[in-house]
Amino acid sequence: MLRVAGIVALIVLAAACDQTTAQTVASPSPVIAQGTWTEGLTFTGDVPGEMTAIVADTGTELSACTGSKSRTGDVWADTFYGTLDSSGDTWGVVFTVKNFSGPGTYVTGAITVELNSADTTKVWLTLDGDKTTFTIDRSQQSGTLDATMTNAATGKVAAEHVTGRWNCRG
Repeated sequence: MLRVAGIVALIVLAAACDQTTAQTVASPSPVIAQGTWTEGLTFTGDVPGEMTAIVADTGTELSACTGSKSRTGDVWADTFYGTLDSSGDTWGVVFTVKNFSGPGTYVTGAITVELNSADTTKVWLTLDGDKTTFTIDRSQQSGTLDATMTNAATGKVAAEHVTGRWNCRG
């Protein structure tokens, strides 16, 4: 009997309070932008321009950096995509240190640098005859670059030159 009285009391209370029903609206979820790494790279040569940031990940264009996860003897790598010319086309940039020995300076032979169109039909990379100086700071997620690259289609050495600051953290 007490149970029935409790249920009736709840119904009466609910009816009394139901004079205006507040409509709830879902609050918008914050949008966390992909591609928040800032870059400060200047390209001169076959594809001139500046890359100041990366673009959001889409399809096969995924930016990734081994960063501070790399240990001595590992491969340290950074791949990112951004725009650098006035066309708005997306370009990929890849840095690879084959035998990582910690933060510091890596020169020709120890580091490879590649610039490629998003569809990889246009490629420049460091080969014999190109000069590269690449630094990795203590965080292992940023540094500087000064590199010439060979045009893979024509074989022209130093057809592309990139200088500036790179970053692989948001």
